[in-house]
Amino acid sequence: MRRHLLSFLFPFLLLSLWTGERAGWAGTSDALSLAGSTQMPFKLGGDTYAVWSGGAFVFIQDRFSGAPLFQFFDRNGKQISQFTFSIPGASLINIYDNSISLGLDGSLAIVGTAYSDDSRGGLFVAWVSQDRQEQTIIRTSPFFPHAVTIASDGTIWVAGDDTKKRHEESDFSQFLIRRYDKKGKLLGSFIPWASLRTDDPPFPPTVHSVLLPLKDRVGWYSPGSHTYIEFSLDGSVIDRLKSAPHPKEDITYVAVCSDGSLFASTRTGASDGHQTGWGIFTLDRQRGEWSLISRNEKWGMLFGCDGTRLASATDLKTISWLAPAAK
Repeated sequence: MRRHLLSFLFPFLLLSLWTGERAGWAGTSDALSLAGSTQMPFKLGGDTYAVWSGGAFVFIQDRFSGAPLFQFFDRNGKQISQFTFSIPGASLINIYDNSISLGLDGSLAIVGTAYSDDSRGGLFVAWVSQDRQEQTIIRTSPFFPHAVTIASDGTIWVAGDDTKKRHEESDFSQFLIRRYDKKGKLLGSFIPWASLRTDDPPFPPTVHSVLLPLKDRVGWYSPGSHTYIEFSLDGSVIDRLKSAPHPKEDITYVAVCSDGSLFASTRTGASDGHQTGWGIFTLDRQRGEWSLISRNEKWGMLFGCDGTRLASATDLKTISWLAPAAK
């Protein structure tokens, strides 16, 4: 495998804006119906993660290990390919939720942390070519990358913040979104922390956030700042909305469909930390308002959106495809 190691040499390696744009997008339906099901082709657990991205399920095993295994499945559950991800000199690689994205061209973006045998750590962004033969590793320390996506033009977008030692004050002038090309060149940084409404005490807006690739833009869903922002491919803000009305730590699954419909899952009826149900928020872009579709199941999650169908699960055996109900 040919690798581009940019500022990441191991062992040192590890260490808006409410516009008329909305009129071009479809509003979301107020109901979702089951449009089919598929046997879940993977087993979810604490050291695994799955997402629908770039037209396939991307499943990671051993995501807190020295050699995370990536497997790719089509919508029918058939395995397409697999490969093992590694970084020279790293004995431990940690890949978190919302930290992988499959591009439309089949390339893969990964963000996370890596450690050597002597416990020296580093923060990274990785790009892997479609044939898995070429890899770019970018050291980002002290910038901690929380979420990543590959935009429709092939650029890599990362949401993160500069890590601070305990008792250090946060730098609210720092930019939270970065944009790279596949060779690792930084193309731009934008959205200063100070421009967002955040909680007191400060809660980094990039924690639990999600980056979403749309056909001609990129969306950033930030529970910590109660904000959803869409950018043009050059990084200009073209739309800015409130996120769905949920506790910031409650949202983990957000999906955008090919027609621009936006969905966010949430727990419902939670009491004393125990979930008694779930629902899916949908966004009406024309009004800028969210509505909640309550589901009958006690638990559920979203993997992403295939065209206009949501890939979801309400148990650990079945993928349920949800589609807007006919009016």
